Amino acid sequence: MSVPENHPRYSRRHFLRQFLGASALTVAGPSLLPLFAQSAAPSQAASFRFAFVTDLHLLQGGALRSVEGIVACLAAVEKLDPRPEFILCGGDLVHSACDLTLPGAKSALDFFLQIWNDHTGLPTHWTFGNHDLAGTNNPSASPGDADYGKGLFQNRLRLPQLFYSFDCKGWHFVVLDDIASRPGHDYFGELFEDELAFLKADLDAHRTTPTIVCSHIPIASDLPFELLLAHGAGDLHQPPPKNLVCTNGDALIEDAPGHNIRAILSGHLHYYETLDRNGVRLINSGAVCGNYWQGPRYGCPEGFGVVDLGADGSVAFDYRDYGWKA
Repeated sequence: MSVPENHPRYSRRHFLRQFLGASALTVAGPSLLPLFAQSAAPSQAASFRFAFVTDLHLLQGGALRSVEGIVACLAAVEKLDPRPEFILCGGDLVHSACDLTLPGAKSALDFFLQIWNDHTGLPTHWTFGNHDLAGTNNPSASPGDADYGKGLFQNRLRLPQLFYSFDCKGWHFVVLDDIASRPGHDYFGELFEDELAFLKADLDAHRTTPTIVCSHIPIASDLPFELLLAHGAGDLHQPPPKNLVCTNGDALIEDAPGHNIRAILSGHLHYYETLDRNGVRLINSGAVCGNYWQGPRYGCPEGFGVVDLGADGSVAFDYRDYGWKA
C-alpha cells in the first residue's frame, strides 16, 4: 500500500463526503462495543468466535523472520479461549508472488500453505489480495497460463470462484474479490458486475440472517486522507488513490436495501480503524506483518482480529498484538 507522491491532494470535507457520507468515523481502540445493524437477528443465530487474520506477506526465503512471525501469530490464534470456529484470512499471503515466475510463485505459495497447515488445524476461509496475483510483474510469465494472475490462488486453494458465501451457526458470511487488474500489471479496488449480481441475490436471500462481509481492499478509509494531511496536503478535490479503497464499494450498503450486514471486514492498509456507515460497522484490520516485518505500520503493531458474534446479532472486534518484535 502506498500513496504516490504526485497524486492529487484533496480536502477532508471532500473525502468524508465522498466516502463516508454522514457517517461517523472512529479510530478503533482495544475493542468495540456490540454493534446492531438494520434487521433483527433471528433466534437461530448463535454466539461464537472466529479470527480475522490478514496481510501476512511471507517474504522470499523467509526474510526478516517472516516465517517465525506467521508461526507466532498462528500460535496466538490457537491459544484463544474460547477457541475460534474458523479463521477468515483477508489475503496477501506471499509478498512477491506478482514478481516471481509462475513456478517460483507456485513454490512460494506452497511453502506458505505448508506453514499454515503445520501450525493451525482451524478451518480457513480465504480472501484474495492484490499481492496474491501471480507473475503479473514478471515478463516471463504467460497470461495464458492457468496459474497466471488470480489462477494460482484459486487453483491451489480449490476455490470455484473468488467471491462466495458460507454459513456458520446461524450467521452468514460473504467473501468478496475486489482486486481489479489494469494495463501495466497494476490493480485497483473494484467489485465486478457478476459479483455485484451475486451479492445482491445473496443478501436478498439472507435478509433474516445476520451477515458478515469480507473484502481485501477496504470499502472506505480515512487513512489516505490522514497520510496526505501529514505530508502537508492542502485543500484538494480528488478522491484517494483507487488502489487504497474500493471504487464502487457503496454497492455493499446503499444498493442493498433491507440487507442484514452486521460488519464489513477488510485489510490491505495495515492499519486498524473503524467507521460507521448507514448503521454498518466497517472494520479495517491491522496486518500480521505490520510494516512488512519491519515493525509497526503507522503506529499499528503486528496483530490479528478476534471477532465475537452474539446471538442477538452483535459484533465485537478486538485487534490483538501477538507480541511480535521486528
